[in-house]
Amino acid sequence: MASRRGLALLVALVLGLAACTEEASPPQPTAPPDAFASTPTIGPSTTTRPAPTTTLDLERVVLQRVDPVSLEPISAFEPIPMGDWMWGSTTSADGRYLAATINHDEGGNSELRLVDLQSWIPVASWAESGDLIVQVDELGNIYYVTDQVGPEFRIAWAGGTDSTLVASLPNYGFWGANPVTDRLFVIYGTKIAEPGSDHPEQVMVATIDLDNDGAFTEIRVPVQVGRVDPYSQGPWASYLNTSPSFTWDPIGSRLLIVHGAEDAVTEVDPVSGAVAAHPVAGTLDPGLGARRSSVVSPDGRSLYIATRSVELIEDDDDWMVITRPAGVQAIDTTTWETVGRNDEPISDIWVSPSGTLLGSGYTTEESESVSWSESTGLYLLDGSNLNVRVHYPPETPDQWWGPVTFTDSGSIAYASTWVQTPRVNAIEMATGEFLSTAEGTETLEMIGPVGVLASTR
Repeated sequence: MASRRGLALLVALVLGLAACTEEASPPQPTAPPDAFASTPTIGPSTTTRPAPTTTLDLERVVLQRVDPVSLEPISAFEPIPMGDWMWGSTTSADGRYLAATINHDEGGNSELRLVDLQSWIPVASWAESGDLIVQVDELGNIYYVTDQVGPEFRIAWAGGTDSTLVASLPNYGFWGANPVTDRLFVIYGTKIAEPGSDHPEQVMVATIDLDNDGAFTEIRVPVQVGRVDPYSQGPWASYLNTSPSFTWDPIGSRLLIVHGAEDAVTEVDPVSGAVAAHPVAGTLDPGLGARRSSVVSPDGRSLYIATRSVELIEDDDDWMVITRPAGVQAIDTTTWETVGRNDEPISDIWVSPSGTLLGSGYTTEESESVSWSESTGLYLLDGSNLNVRVHYPPETPDQWWGPVTFTDSGSIAYASTWVQTPRVNAIEMATGEFLSTAEGTETLEMIGPVGVLASTR
């Protein structure tokens, strides 16, 4: 399984090649940052399995109810089969339902599956791929985007066997979506820029209104994404790409877009369509290709922004692209002033429901003859001032971290990592103590709010 750094470099290579061949073919919307991410993984259990008796028993991935501290399976709950691969897991707000897309080794078919966690039984499945599961409501209905025959927004009804088409979508690059109300959804990503733009791509934001026959309504947001204006006209300048970040603020019912090409945050109200750009303080030149990561505090008052800077070094004979973690800053979402900063080498962040942060970072170098990465480890940060509580140095130079989920209260974090094999570490957020670790070889995903581990048996 490729490391996150390798995947990041692959994304850069794909974007770079796309830019270099732009004159030969129309530009395509930029893929989400994790478009090339591998399926999350954990390995087989150490127990001996009985001979399979059903088709479900042949499925290698299972859901297990686990102890939140030890990560040991709770014996009262039989494992629930979930295909041979599983991704995109999403739970309902009340924690009763879990939906995920699964895939089968034989035939490679995808399937959208719904599990009732309260009754601990699978209750429905649809022969479709939920490429982006937007919401599972408290009745078990699944709202999702699929691209099996072109981009579509659909609803899979919990009581039936068929899904309903809500809206056919443009051929954009969809990065994420969130429910605004029970009947309105905001969806965002990238698209080819409008005619007359100085750049080939821009950010896309739109709403899908169920009360208006699924109307897809775009909100004009002129935020740059993808290739930046190179300060060099050399053959490797196309490696300079900007990547903004999108953060949904459920308290303020607004979408916050951190620009990659400049130090600014654009605030979008999906209900009114109002858009406001807010300059924020910065400490680097984002015009060279900054990559952003952002999260909003549980009360919606602070926006935390982490940045990875990008540098291109080239001469007549060679070139090198270097990315570096450039730290975290806290922005007041009312005044848009910087209220905290930490210059530790952090480029990716996650916030717990209690407001404490975890961050990680890594440096990469790539040229025609070199492909190298080095982790800076994992950081536990105080959400009020961004001070480092604990720094966990990397076990190996290429150890990456993420994704991270939390218990419903935020007292425990479940941080995924990779050291020869995938792991999930349970971390007590109050002290930073590592409580336990689960390891494996293939699918591994801890769904923290509901205490469920998905693993390959």
